[in-house]
Amino acid sequence: MKIALLLKSKKQPKSESDIDKAVVFDLEKDKVVGVESGTLESKDAKELTSWALTNEVQEIYSPNVDEQHRLSLSKVGVRIKGYDELADDRLFRTFIIR
Repeated sequence: MKIALLLKSKKQPKSESDIDKAVVFDLEKDKVVGVESGTLESKDAKELTSWALTNEVQEIYSPNVDEQHRLSLSKVGVRIKGYDELADDRLFRTFIIR
C-alpha cells in the first residue's frame, strides 16, 4: 500500500491549494519499506487524481480536503484524509513534533 503525505511550501504559499512536495510511503504489514518524494504542480482535483493513479497511491494525507477532491479521488479508489482527521493514525503521528 502506498500513502502520500502532501506538504505545503516552506515559502509563503499563494493559496491554500499550493502544495510543493509529496512524500510517498510504501507500506507492507504496517511497516515502511520504501520512501519517495516528488513535486506536485498543482493540487487541483483532476491533477491530484492523475498523480495518485500514476504513482499507485491508495491513500493521501493532505493539509486541506474539500468535497471535490474527496469525490474525484474516491471515484478511482483513492482515499484522502485531512490532517485534522488523523489524530489517531499511527503513521501520521510519527510526523507530529510535540
